[in-house]
Amino acid sequence: MGIVAASVYALLGVALLAAGVALRSRESMDGVPLYDPASATNPVALARTVGLSLVAFGVSTLAFAAVEAVDRTDVVVVAGYGVLVLSIALVTATRTRTYESS
Repeated sequence: MGIVAASVYALLGVALLAAGVALRSRESMDGVPLYDPASATNPVALARTVGLSLVAFGVSTLAFAAVEAVDRTDVVVVAGYGVLVLSIALVTATRTRTYESS
């Protein structure tokens, strides 16, 4: 069962990593759902921040997939992954607020 779950997590990790790299290299938020260009004060910095966040999500998800593949997940690993993902989300939310006009 671990290898099946690991493959799903790995697929998600690769997709997040690819999206983050694409967003950072394009430096544009155009085409991103729910993005309002009128409210962004610095769209390039916003794209870089969100892209970096997606890369961090992707790398952490790939690491979790590797642990899942060898059946080493326990409560501590799952909780650690959850805390890491929530921390990335909170830092991203805080950073992106600086690039929005009120």
